[in-house]
Amino acid sequence: MAEVLKTPLPSPVAGSQPKERPTLDTEQQKKYDWLLEQVKGWPEIPSTQGKAGPLTDSEKFWLTKECLLRYLRATKWNQQDAEKRLLKTLTWRREYGVEDLTADQISPENETGKQILLGYDKEGRPCHYLNPGRQNTEASPRQVQHLVFMVERVIDIMPPGQETLALLINFKQSKSRSNTSPGIGQAREVLDILQHHYPERLGKALIINMPWVVTAFFKLITPFIDPHTREKLKFNEDMSQYVPTEQMWSEFSSGKLTFEYDHSQYWPALQGLCKERREARWQKWVAGGKQIGESEDHLAGASAAGVGSATEKSTAAPAATPAAFALDLTPFLTKMSIQPPSSLPKTTQAWTYTSISTSPRSALSLTPSHPITFPPPSSTEETLLVSVSYAALNPADIVSLTCIPYFTHSTPSAVPALDFTGVVVSSHLPSNTTQQQQRFQPGDRVICFPPFPHMLKTGIGGLQKHVPIPAKYCVKLPEVRKLAEGAGLMLTGCTALLQLREAGVKKGDKVLVDLPGSLSRQYGGDNRFDHVIDGFGNQGLYKACAGFLKEEGVYDAASIHYDDYRYWDLFKSVVKIVSNIVWPKSQWLGGTGRRFKICSLSDPSQEMMQLLADMLGDGRLRVAVDSVWEFEEVNKGFDVLLSGHAAGKVVIKVGEGDEE
Repeated sequence: MAEVLKTPLPSPVAGSQPKERPTLDTEQQKKYDWLLEQVKGWPEIPSTQGKAGPLTDSEKFWLTKECLLRYLRATKWNQQDAEKRLLKTLTWRREYGVEDLTADQISPENETGKQILLGYDKEGRPCHYLNPGRQNTEASPRQVQHLVFMVERVIDIMPPGQETLALLINFKQSKSRSNTSPGIGQAREVLDILQHHYPERLGKALIINMPWVVTAFFKLITPFIDPHTREKLKFNEDMSQYVPTEQMWSEFSSGKLTFEYDHSQYWPALQGLCKERREARWQKWVAGGKQIGESEDHLAGASAAGVGSATEKSTAAPAATPAAFALDLTPFLTKMSIQPPSSLPKTTQAWTYTSISTSPRSALSLTPSHPITFPPPSSTEETLLVSVSYAALNPADIVSLTCIPYFTHSTPSAVPALDFTGVVVSSHLPSNTTQQQQRFQPGDRVICFPPFPHMLKTGIGGLQKHVPIPAKYCVKLPEVRKLAEGAGLMLTGCTALLQLREAGVKKGDKVLVDLPGSLSRQYGGDNRFDHVIDGFGNQGLYKACAGFLKEEGVYDAASIHYDDYRYWDLFKSVVKIVSNIVWPKSQWLGGTGRRFKICSLSDPSQEMMQLLADMLGDGRLRVAVDSVWEFEEVNKGFDVLLSGHAAGKVVIKVGEGDEE
């Protein structure tokens, strides 16, 4: 009977050697030299948590030559972007406390062996086994810390000449345990950490026992994955092609290594091995003068020559896409955290309307298979497929349901809701665009605002589980805010910003914002306003504005309010708007004596949307929410909106949120 192994393997088998790195060309060498000089000149590492300060020795030790090259490759050799990403990673490492994570602290997470470092593949990559079926803890920040801790340990045991790992994922379910999956917030956090702070670290991803939903998902998205990344993914293959059988766990295909996870033996043995390797590198770094940009190969003992030696070979690993690590880990992360979509869907559940009606209740119907197309066949810009989380209802949605003729839509049916938030499922950047890089990646949380003209043309709104949308109508939701908070921000916010901009409001101006009633006695004479910004559309207030608005002032309205959502009411509103604009300013002829402007928000700019997102993120803006309704209760939400008594935004929970 074969001996059962219960501890890590210290080294690869003979013949398992890393591939030789290609030599840097002249341009790459110049960019590396530039980045190295910038790093050496950093006065301090920034922090918003009181941890700013000069580079520590451990951070200088981390800033190896290969580290700098990894960030250059991840940014496609844009040295300025590489410097920014390096600084962000060092800030994150300080604030997250990467070096403060201890084996004792993380130990409870690994008691069942849900992550194991065992053996090396045929190119000398450490094998990092992930076993989602062995999940043993409730969702907590420590689960994310566990993954970070184990990735750091993988790096500790990498042999000379190797800087990537082999990820082996076994989706085999445990009969004795039920998975306690964390929420979408933790999945997003893990994706962000791996993508931004461990770039260029994945060499191979070998995956077995995949559930059919994961298999279908990858079959559908494979054509859209970068070929270099696609080559790294291997599903249900004979893994002995990539890992020597004598170092491959017997739970994987033809593996011959009999291993049993015993936490009391494995955990201290792993920590001892990692500590020994790490300290040996540290001592060599100290002996070499504590140089930033030291060679990892030299520290691992592969070369006697340290940094600055004329015999040192200048090398770089093959290029890869910036988000390769994050994308390759999607099956595992979604399995451990949130359930992945079974595919990029061709249909989705949606609230649709195909004809106009006097009320949303009679116009809307819940359609189980509403057709969607992604990626769009003739797109010339980046397009996102978004899994919608929350959508806010607006009066503009009622206008589209009850007043706008159906023939303006080019789709068989239309979906209301201009304001919504969600999570990016996929991003498509066509080859015929001049855009160099994708702005969004799968897992990004976004605020979406397709303007009214786009909705009229496409029939696309937020009351559907999945929505294809041009990336130009999206911005990232600030990390400190929840998806529910971002819904309802853009339509009102962009309209208000546009009114302020068009009115030419300056610092020090007195501005009245949407306050109906007679204000002449309070704000008459020299105390009159420079501008009135009316977000409601109160015609009576405009008619009386001469008493509280300066002669040279401007009355800027978002619309003219109508009492009911019928064609006749809409027509009367349009007549009033035209009359206000063209009627003589002379009060003797029946005018108000004050200029009237209508604010028409046809297409928000990225600048405007980003400004609002930033204001939401730093607390300058809050979205007032009246009520939140389930997706099946859309009609109840519209009832509240129509009542005129909502004390804030009426929000619909469409899909998965991050309220936990």
